[in-house]
Amino acid sequence: MYEKFYHLEADPFRLSPNTKPIYRHASYIQAKTYMLYALRRGEGIVLVTGRPGTGKTALLRDFTNSVKDEHIVTADLVSTQLQSADLIRMIAFSFGVDSLISDESKIIDELGARLLGMRDAGRRLLLLIDEAQNLENEALRKIERLMELRWQSEPLIQIFLIGREPLRELVLAETLKRLYQQVNAVLCLEPLDERGTGEYIRHRLIQVGWDNDPQLADDIFPVIHTYSHGIPRLINLICSQMLLFGMTEGLHSIGPDEINSVLEQMISDQMLPSPLPHIAV
Repeated sequence: MYEKFYHLEADPFRLSPNTKPIYRHASYIQAKTYMLYALRRGEGIVLVTGRPGTGKTALLRDFTNSVKDEHIVTADLVSTQLQSADLIRMIAFSFGVDSLISDESKIIDELGARLLGMRDAGRRLLLLIDEAQNLENEALRKIERLMELRWQSEPLIQIFLIGREPLRELVLAETLKRLYQQVNAVLCLEPLDERGTGEYIRHRLIQVGWDNDPQLADDIFPVIHTYSHGIPRLINLICSQMLLFGMTEGLHSIGPDEINSVLEQMISDQMLPSPLPHIAV
């Protein structure tokens, strides 16, 4: 729709993580850098947290793409697909264990033997669990058992748990002492600041061939930051509505009056949270 009106090669503000032109801001770079470091050093468990819409899934896909040519065997699970009773079986299946009808202890033994064989062959082993804040305590205790599997002096398997902010409190609870002793880092994807919001919007537009059509006034970016809270998913939502409004009105420049009209409608439609307190429409 509006991408044709503005002569863009694609929609710059689609919400799907598969289509995001990645904007690597400071906390994103920090998180990815440490994830790569932890993987290569065998650092045990790493937590990656953040508010909904801050780009955790995009980070995860960017990270796995960065290591795809290395000698890494990866199991990639989403916690919403997992019941506690099935967790070990799903992990074992993901690493190629065929016999899953035995009791759990035997499956762990088979999994350990298979992983040791791969590790001895020079492979690194990586388990990724997305939306991990949904894991039950029983499931987390099973992850404790996996961390008991060792290769030489280091954990046999590297585990990244990715989820919303409650994940930190969940994993670091006193009732899971053996688990949190294995946690080597807690990384957090932070929302963008005001400057980062403007850079993010321009970055996404440039990635799809934007040639300053529409022309965007500099003073719309603080307003977008205020109403998006610096969360990329909400920035995308606002900017998509902004370009749709611009197309509908036949506009080739967008300033404060236009963005305020868009935001007023979005607030009326309950599409946005309350704004940050220092600016009002």
